[in-house]
Amino acid sequence: MNKRRSDDILAAHAEGLLSRTRPMQQINAGDEERGELAPLFALAEQLYQSMPPVQPSAAFVHSLGKELAGSAKHQIATARRMRRGVLIGAATVGSLVSIASLVGAVVYIVSRLRARLHAHAH
Repeated sequence: MNKRRSDDILAAHAEGLLSRTRPMQQINAGDEERGELAPLFALAEQLYQSMPPVQPSAAFVHSLGKELAGSAKHQIATARRMRRGVLIGAATVGSLVSIASLVGAVVYIVSRLRARLHAHAH
C-alpha cells in the first residue's frame, strides 16, 4: 500500500473517532490494508480514550485572537517602515547621482572655458 493511501485511511479513521461514529465501519479499505494498519488504528483509539479532545475556553480564543492581530499589525508596520526606508534611500541615491552629474557637467564646462581662454591667450 502506498503512503498516500495509508494516510487517507488513517485520516478517515481519525475523523471517525472525532465524530464519534464507528470509524472502522466508515473506512473503505480491504482486509489486507486494515491488517497492515491495525496497530496504528489501535494506537489512535487508545490515545483518543486517554486524551480526549478538548475545546479551548472562550477567554483563551479571544486572547489568542488579540495576540495574533497585534502581531500582524506589528509585522505590517515593520514592513511599511522598511519600504519607506528603501524609498528614502533610493531617492537619496538618485539625488546624489543627480548632484554628481551636475557637478561633473559644471567641471566639464569650466575646464572647456579655461582651455579656450588658455588657447586664445597664447
